[in-house]
Amino acid sequence: MDKPVSKLSREDWIDLARKKLSEEGIDKVSIAGLARDLSVTKGSFYWHFRDRDDLLQAMLARWEETGSEVVFSEVERVGGDPIRRLKHMSDIVFRRYRDQLNFEMALREWGRKDPKILQIIRQEDERRMDYMKGLFAEIYDDPKIAEAKAWLLFSLYVGEIIIAAPMKEQSREELLWNCLESLFEDTPAKT
Repeated sequence: MDKPVSKLSREDWIDLARKKLSEEGIDKVSIAGLARDLSVTKGSFYWHFRDRDDLLQAMLARWEETGSEVVFSEVERVGGDPIRRLKHMSDIVFRRYRDQLNFEMALREWGRKDPKILQIIRQEDERRMDYMKGLFAEIYDDPKIAEAKAWLLFSLYVGEIIIAAPMKEQSREELLWNCLESLFEDTPAKT
């Protein structure tokens, strides 16, 4: 007997689960709800996943695969001095990953409820911070300054979405770039 052919791919289920998490929170990521939204039976889900946890793990794996590693690889491919690489990374985050900020916030909220998820987020955050700190360490001799600058930049990346106050003197994009530039105002002169 031939296997039934599913019209939906595993990626379709992951995409919808990510969207649900972003818009409604982890509690709304249910097999029945996703199947209903996709107008299919739950059997279609089980063609691709063992259970809900398998889907959630796939969603987390996608976050890890399409986030930091992609960004770091592109930054290193483009290269340049550390300021150029930090600016290129910021350009990627500010422009291309703008639509993923809601997902990041929802993921972090999920992590507040689930220690296993929090540990995954913590590991990824540490990886991001270590990368940025390494770039800042190429600029600043003091490791505390490099760490502080990396911390501020990462805070800008993940925190700007939660600030409700409107920009008054400039556009959002201008403000983000001015914040980034302020991190380099005291760059030591190279001799």
